[in-house]
Amino acid sequence: MKNTKLIAAAAFVVGLSFGANPAHAGKGGDAGKIRAAINSGSVDAIIAEVERAEGLSCGECITLVTALTEDSRYAVREVAGWWFAKRPAMAKALAEGFVADLASGDAVAVRNAADFLGSTKTFTSLPALRQAAGRNLDAEAALALVRAAQALAHKDGKPVLQAAMSHSDAAVRAAAVTAWRDILDNQDAAPAIGMLGDADSSVRAAAAMVVGALKGAAGRTQLEALVIGDADPFVRRNAAFALGQIANAGSRAALTKAMSDTSGLVRMTAKTALALLN
Repeated sequence: MKNTKLIAAAAFVVGLSFGANPAHAGKGGDAGKIRAAINSGSVDAIIAEVERAEGLSCGECITLVTALTEDSRYAVREVAGWWFAKRPAMAKALAEGFVADLASGDAVAVRNAADFLGSTKTFTSLPALRQAAGRNLDAEAALALVRAAQALAHKDGKPVLQAAMSHSDAAVRAAAVTAWRDILDNQDAAPAIGMLGDADSSVRAAAAMVVGALKGAAGRTQLEALVIGDADPFVRRNAAFALGQIANAGSRAALTKAMSDTSGLVRMTAKTALALLN
């Protein structure tokens, strides 16, 4: 378990503060219910009890929820991070160990660290996240780095996403492209445009949506080729959407052709996009 000394110290302080009654619950939660939910193995039960304990203060709670930051299931790690985010001092202390894991931990440790640091909005972890992005990590760890950069939504997280766009796993590349759209004040569509030619259709579809959201006019020619020639209907639909957002009259011919697409979704989106052209 992570930061054992910190957990013990925090539990001791909480115990002193609340005396004989170790659990002061918010919304009806208590440590026993959290423990029972964990023992049940149900993700839904764990999430419900940790959320119910949003305002709970007890030593055992800290121990239980800290252990959840290393659970194998993302939804559980996420709610544990959320719980600590409500306790900034504890989150900051725990973050120190997780930041160290980004540099030297194995793939599982990096996964857990990135999810905690993203969930707790630990902006000071951005340099370590960028460093970790340069490591040869598996898809699960790489996805966690993407999630952290997306949650922080800071421009200094862009290198994390750009590194993920070259990962061998298509799910990582698609997630990274999607997260690119969520960086605050980001107007640079170039990395997403570069993914329009990806070998995987899910990545191309994600890239088309992001290029449209960022109004990446430089990708117009590629989008026109996709809307009439890609084998995947979702790619064609998203390309039509993007062309509508870019709204260049030069796309009229491609969108008009897309109006005869075999997919109703593509035809409908192309019709909407045509109405938006200048």
